Amino acid sequence: MIAVSTVGPEAAEEVHRLTQAAFAGYDVLTPPSGALAETVDVVREHLTAQPGAVAYLDGVPVGAARLIEQEGHLHVRRVAVDPAYQGRGVCSALVRHVEDAARAAGRTELRCGVRDQLPGNRALFEHLGYTAVAQHDVWTELTKRL
Repeated sequence: MIAVSTVGPEAAEEVHRLTQAAFAGYDVLTPPSGALAETVDVVREHLTAQPGAVAYLDGVPVGAARLIEQEGHLHVRRVAVDPAYQGRGVCSALVRHVEDAARAAGRTELRCGVRDQLPGNRALFEHLGYTAVAQHDVWTELTKRL
């Protein structure tokens, strides 16, 4: 069973580890994912500004996500699932958790950005009810009404 907990800066090392594991293959993207250059200190800053989430499968941390305020919108970003646990519903559980947190904070919308070079990621967010609202250089911005 997947359990998801809200986390703050105390979880920065775990969130960083999970993000690096999940994004490791994204060094081939053009340009490479910025997640790969992040440090634990950057993750800690993000988690201090906005809480994030860690997903556990049988008590083992297997995924993480962060919320960030960008351009007047709350974004879910750096959704990361350890490659060994992908395809088990971890991402969906993380996204549902951050949507609930956004609703509890009085938000009516949540956004995310998906690299155009990763159509499977976009398809997953569309399956979760997100729709495209803007096209940027190498990524598409999606939104969901909460």
